[in-house]
Amino acid sequence: MPIRIDFLVDQHLSYTSVWDTMTTEQLRAYDVQAMKLLDASSYPLLHTIYDYTHAKSIPPLREMLNLKAGKHPKVGWVVFVNVQDIMLRFILSSTAQLFRLRLRMMNSVDEALEFLQSVDSTLPNLTGSEMKQKLRTIQESVHGIPA
Repeated sequence: MPIRIDFLVDQHLSYTSVWDTMTTEQLRAYDVQAMKLLDASSYPLLHTIYDYTHAKSIPPLREMLNLKAGKHPKVGWVVFVNVQDIMLRFILSSTAQLFRLRLRMMNSVDEALEFLQSVDSTLPNLTGSEMKQKLRTIQESVHGIPA
């Protein structure tokens, strides 16, 4: 499946890598997984960074609107990183607006971490070397290449 969820801060900040082409079935499987993580979180909000650096396409907007996770009360800030395709930006932005999500589009994961650090004082240090190493390890394991 061309989508993977990892925690940068357990139950409080997830990092979701999206790559290649995602099918509707894969999107539905992701939705089930995301709902479980949201339900299990002990925090009032679970923030998510979606890294689209290696994404090619996602299912159409009508399929995105069927996601249950987007309506979950624990959804925190949703930060999309490196979304270059204009149509993909439109679909993601439209979906976020319809779900009334707290949304930001950023050019890098570092920008996303800095932003989240500024809006949620309960998060630990997101800009230190430990976090950068954690991200590097995830990115290397997902894509098989150094980030």
